[in-house]
Amino acid sequence: MNQEAIPTLTLSPTLEEVRDRFETWRSRKKAGSPIPKALWRAAVEQCRDHSLLEVSRALRLNYNDLKERVQGSKKVPSLSTGGCVEFVELGLEGVARASECVVEMETANGAKLRMHFLGQQRGIDPVALTRVFLRQGL
Repeated sequence: MNQEAIPTLTLSPTLEEVRDRFETWRSRKKAGSPIPKALWRAAVEQCRDHSLLEVSRALRLNYNDLKERVQGSKKVPSLSTGGCVEFVELGLEGVARASECVVEMETANGAKLRMHFLGQQRGIDPVALTRVFLRQGL
């Protein structure tokens, strides 16, 4: 396989990195400018690893605005209504023993992805892998 065809993945940014992005945006923005969607997405993603309160304080965001966006991000459009499912969260918190998960995907053009996880994974972001895979299938 051609090494140039394999995309490089970036790890999810830390809360401190996202805070720095917000501070940079705030220092350059025009008065009254809305927060860019990319910054909101980064803030919502931080709520996977940190509490809403911790993220809202660190990023100087309104707690309720952030909470609405986090709750909105968990809604998965129905395939029957023509929605596109980008991410499905599996509630696996509290699983005491080692678990195994296999995820297989195929795009309309025939590209395939198979991910096999055994036990708790550290440093691997299956969502990022999926996003990169799906972008290539477009």
